[in-house]
Amino acid sequence: IENCSTFDMNAIKNSLEEYHRKIILREQVEPEEKFENIPKWIWIFSILLLFIMGFYLGKYGGSWSTVAHEVEQPRFAIATNIKREVKGDQVYAGVCQTCHQADGLGIAGQYPPLAGSEWLLGDIETPISIVLYGIEGPITVKGHNYNNKMTPFYDKLSDEEIAAVLTHERASWGNSVSAIKTENVNEIRTKLGIRGPLSAEEILTAKLGKK
Repeated sequence: IENCSTFDMNAIKNSLEEYHRKIILREQVEPEEKFENIPKWIWIFSILLLFIMGFYLGKYGGSWSTVAHEVEQPRFAIATNIKREVKGDQVYAGVCQTCHQADGLGIAGQYPPLAGSEWLLGDIETPISIVLYGIEGPITVKGHNYNNKMTPFYDKLSDEEIAAVLTHERASWGNSVSAIKTENVNEIRTKLGIRGPLSAEEILTAKLGKK
């Protein structure tokens, strides 16, 4: 190579560069990370699956309202008049026990007792009227004074429920007097009509007026 002319050296140099370039071009392109296109059949299958699921839920899933979860009543219940038994102890536990307590002794200084109460165990009109219309203001029960307000149950309890709960109270915690009938409650409800709460003084005055 040393004996070659300048022209030969340039030719050799160019030849080597061309050979080197061809070698570089033959090398593979550097790998790059990329996402491949999702096949069309996967798109079609996914859309078809969603359609089938939507159709199934629409047909068998019911509505989103609470009506869809109500239990259908048997057909014979419409044709027969089944009377529900009202139990006084259950009515008491639901509406009276919070104030007058499970033992009927009430809460000292707040709610009067029903055990041995002269207001409960006397005439039947007094307890029926108190449950129907409520009572507020000062009242003396078994020698103790109270001044609170009892909720009226005129629109909350039926005649049958009031009769049942008063009968339960008049026969519990050592009490033992006659039962109260549904017609007794209905008679007083009809007689007094719609009115405001009673007071102890009003009840006592009405009793004195009857004597």
